[in-house]
Amino acid sequence: MKRGRILILWNQVKADDDVVELWRRDGRRTPDWDPTKIIEPWDTVAEEIAMIADCVREAGHEVTSHNIEDNFDNLREVVERVDPDAVMNLIEWFHDDLENETFVPAFFELRGTAYTGNRPLALALCQKKPHAKALLAANRLPVPRGIVVERGAAPPDAELGLRYPLIVKPAFDDASGGIDAGSVVRTRSELDARVEKVVVAAKMPALVEEFIEGREIHCAIIGNHPPRALPLYEMQFDPDGVDNEGRALPGIITYRAKWDPFSRDYYAMESKCPVEGLAPELVAKIQGIAIRAYQVLGCRDYARVDMRLDPKTNEPYILEVNPNPDLADSCAYAQCVRASGRTYGQAIQEIVGFALERATVKVKREPAPSESLIREYTAQRNRSAR
Repeated sequence: MKRGRILILWNQVKADDDVVELWRRDGRRTPDWDPTKIIEPWDTVAEEIAMIADCVREAGHEVTSHNIEDNFDNLREVVERVDPDAVMNLIEWFHDDLENETFVPAFFELRGTAYTGNRPLALALCQKKPHAKALLAANRLPVPRGIVVERGAAPPDAELGLRYPLIVKPAFDDASGGIDAGSVVRTRSELDARVEKVVVAAKMPALVEEFIEGREIHCAIIGNHPPRALPLYEMQFDPDGVDNEGRALPGIITYRAKWDPFSRDYYAMESKCPVEGLAPELVAKIQGIAIRAYQVLGCRDYARVDMRLDPKTNEPYILEVNPNPDLADSCAYAQCVRASGRTYGQAIQEIVGFALERATVKVKREPAPSESLIREYTAQRNRSAR
């Protein structure tokens, strides 16, 4: 691997915005609802970045890491000052707006700076769940049947054309945003209430889909030529799980389950990697679908494809493609990496290597058609003048 000057970029306004730092200051170790449970230690964002930086240094690269503190001038200044061979782009939001995530790599594109991870179009497309699903379906990839409700209520059941139970999600959110115990609906009244909550309260179109009640399987992918599927990861759910309000959890990854270790949701699921009890041919099928989805949506370097298996047929259905999964050492992607036989550091170094490869590719610029015509016209005039 070529050695280079690597700039790791991340975004946090200040330390007080890191909830882990606040928990440490509060000395919280147990949830209020069960003092016998000890919360596992989480790393702060700064600690996660430091671990990633160490992995990159181990490969012999010169490494600088920088928190841009949600400021474009900071972003521009550090890139110009360091002038890296490649940027490791770990910026997932900007100015508290998820859609701005796509503009950070766009800046690198305009500047001609190589960077890790997905390009702006893939990031934007995957964030718009209905658009991504439409493209996947057009390519004959399996997605749950669904509709988008942009305003008002969902169509009457006779026109809806979907079978209950249904799941209602914010159409343009990620990281389980807006997902809780009430997201799965089994009656018309529940559907109307949930759609109103998303469309009116969240001010966002609602994606209404048939809920696939089977096993939830994630497939992490790394690489480009060709992309490679890592061992499958399963999220297993407690059938008797309830949330902090005592509502039964329908076996989904809620926002609290993902981000709040003091919640009941968090303890109602556990992960398994690699998965057990799947026939080899089904594993290969899931991985093949994941790679195809990765390619259809224009992903590169790394991503994760989340699916569910129909409990009757074992057919996989794509829930979403995550083009920017968390690369922290403690997260799901790292579990899949280790299950593949790689170390965490090797995977981080691979990802940096993809960007360095792009940085070294020299493409000869061909003149645009208009330039060719102008040159030919000028040459003809010069010949005529003689």
